[in-house]
Amino acid sequence: MSRPPEDLPPEGGPPQNLPPDDRPPAAARPTRPPADPVAVAAIGCGLLGLVTFGLLLALVTAVLGARAGQRARDAGRSLENAYIAFGLAVLDGVVWLVLHFAFALNFAAG
Repeated sequence: MSRPPEDLPPEGGPPQNLPPDDRPPAAARPTRPPADPVAVAAIGCGLLGLVTFGLLLALVTAVLGARAGQRARDAGRSLENAYIAFGLAVLDGVVWLVLHFAFALNFAAG
């Protein structure tokens, strides 16, 4: 009959002879600030706008990005998500315009 490895007890309990855990306790670890739901919605709309309803979602993304920027500034957080949202809004609009002119989408001319 074979013996279990030395680091496992015969009854299958927790491993033995492990090196000590040098990580600080969970309370001492740095915490990440919670994500701003408006910024997440802005980025989501921007990504969705790349494949559907480009111009409409470009406007929605720009408005949500502006609101996310205000909230980030008021809370003292980074404006990175707001910048990403504005970039996606511009990209949505550009993609919509390119597709509009490339394929002569008259029904969406407005």
